[in-house]
Amino acid sequence: MKQYLVFQLYAPMASWGEEAVGEVRHTAAIPTRSAILGLLAAALGIYRDEEERLSSFNQHYHLAVRPLSTGERWLRDYHTVSVPRENKKYRYYTRRDELCLAPDEVGTIVTQREYRCDGYWHVAVSATQHAPVALEAIQVALLAPHFPLYLGRKSCPLALPLSPCLMSGSLNQVFLQAERTLVASELTILTQNQRYCYWDDPEETSLLQQEQQYCHHQSVSRRRWQFGSYIRYSGILQEME
Repeated sequence: MKQYLVFQLYAPMASWGEEAVGEVRHTAAIPTRSAILGLLAAALGIYRDEEERLSSFNQHYHLAVRPLSTGERWLRDYHTVSVPRENKKYRYYTRRDELCLAPDEVGTIVTQREYRCDGYWHVAVSATQHAPVALEAIQVALLAPHFPLYLGRKSCPLALPLSPCLMSGSLNQVFLQAERTLVASELTILTQNQRYCYWDDPEETSLLQQEQQYCHHQSVSRRRWQFGSYIRYSGILQEME
């Protein structure tokens, strides 16, 4: 039987970043792969500038998400952001260049950021053979994280303990077990009998696959802020007799 580390994510607000194009920062309906791996790395105390350690960590775990509530209510807030005015005499390669090369050319624009309200998700993590950190060690780190944890943005702190627990069985079985053991009575009104799941392990067969799509949330380099693609599968959780 396969071993999984299962935990819950809940907060009044969450923001799971999609591709940032233009002045509106949209949020996905479920936690992205990079967001979950970033949360685990923060709990373990891996610093953002530890490029090799982060790269190794990001390659050796499979993630699955069951959204018991995707946060159908959402809100949008507004921020002013410093940006350079268009000027062909300057070429900007980094954010530092934008703000420092021509300070007299810097202006402001209004950007919009979206948040999911009352989203509630279960996450299952499995490790590959050469994973740098055992699931047991990640469980300990989630119980006493090194850095503060939040759901996508610093303005979205956790509202419930993660309650990480190790479970063995198929992915279908552990998600059903998590529903029985993790869901607090106060949150049953949010769950709405959600049966849809998302996962990235190509060998997963216990869930009824319906779709697959290319996603671009695989962190490649934190220093260069680069992301790669991977295949994410989605389908139905099956009731067990």
